[in-house]
Amino acid sequence: MSRLTSSSALAITIALTGTVYAQSQAEIAAKLNEEGKELMFGNKSSDPAVFAEAAKKFQEAVARVPEPKYFLNLCLARLQQGKFDEALTACNAVELNNPTEEVKAKAQKLIGKIKEQAKAQNLELHPGGGGGGDPGVDPGHTDPRPTDPNPHHANDPSQPPQPPRYTPTVGRPPAENLALGAAPDNHYTWTLGIDLFAGGGQVGQKDVYGNTTGGFRIKGDYLLNPAARFGAQGYIQVNHLDKGNDQMSTLVSSLDIVDVGVALYKHVCLGGTPRLCITPLAGGHLSLMSPANDSDGAGSQVFNYAAVGARFEVAATYAFGYRYEHAVSLLAGLNVYSPVLSGPSDNVSSLGTAAEVGLDQAGAVGYFGLGYTYRFNTP
Repeated sequence: MSRLTSSSALAITIALTGTVYAQSQAEIAAKLNEEGKELMFGNKSSDPAVFAEAAKKFQEAVARVPEPKYFLNLCLARLQQGKFDEALTACNAVELNNPTEEVKAKAQKLIGKIKEQAKAQNLELHPGGGGGGDPGVDPGHTDPRPTDPNPHHANDPSQPPQPPRYTPTVGRPPAENLALGAAPDNHYTWTLGIDLFAGGGQVGQKDVYGNTTGGFRIKGDYLLNPAARFGAQGYIQVNHLDKGNDQMSTLVSSLDIVDVGVALYKHVCLGGTPRLCITPLAGGHLSLMSPANDSDGAGSQVFNYAAVGARFEVAATYAFGYRYEHAVSLLAGLNVYSPVLSGPSDNVSSLGTAAEVGLDQAGAVGYFGLGYTYRFNTP
């Protein structure tokens, strides 16, 4: 029994080690790909040495994880070096690794550029291989016989002539910088951002709390469907309303609200470019409310009143950066709140029931705001 247990433990250890190794390889490959993109898209002077360094990064990435987008970047970097055969090999490898329709279309477009450049320079292309290393050799351009180790046979008329050995086709790099000309996209993986907003409305009983609101939001997005530009957002937002005009509510002063929620959104990009997009969003949240004078025995503010709410928003987002990683947004939205659903059970240490603090009625506040988001492409 102990022998079986030891074997099982060994098998589990090997499986876990393999999983960790695979994860680390994917992380390393993603990092190499990002480093290569920074080199390639930041190469405004079209320095061939920079493209060569970028190609090295992409080649290391595909050697670890054969992602279609890594092969696509490798293809572009090699094309910018004028290494047409190697570029074509990398682009052909895109289709062999289950690409999305979008990546596949980009690869086909690059293949057209490669053939166009080669034809203009009267060069013959010889695609082959797996895409990550040196291009393979077309059978029509190889010597099937082993290399003769005797150099004197080269001038021996009795020996059959040896066909020239194949070398990958290399030409002049494209006159235009295709890396800079290739439009970046906003198909990020996830984001982190912050919004600042202000507006007006009413929460709870009329005139118990003020009609103006201001606050901030911390948010994170995850792009669920890059092709459709459809994603989900998690957020925490803080709203503050000043004291209202009802003199009978002197105990409650202002109101602070913390919302924790999730939402769904979709980018609708204008003019065929992802640089400027309109993004409608809708979601729901749990709302924790605290009249400003509500505190515990130690004097710390507490949020003893809970409600639920909804958020509706439209954002106009302008993206910039070499892959549109920076996004600035103008926001217009509405936060809706239900009457308080649960409150403090101990009325001695708090301000009272929801009705006594004016939170027994639904409310809503509209707002305008400004946001910034950074988009990540890592897993």
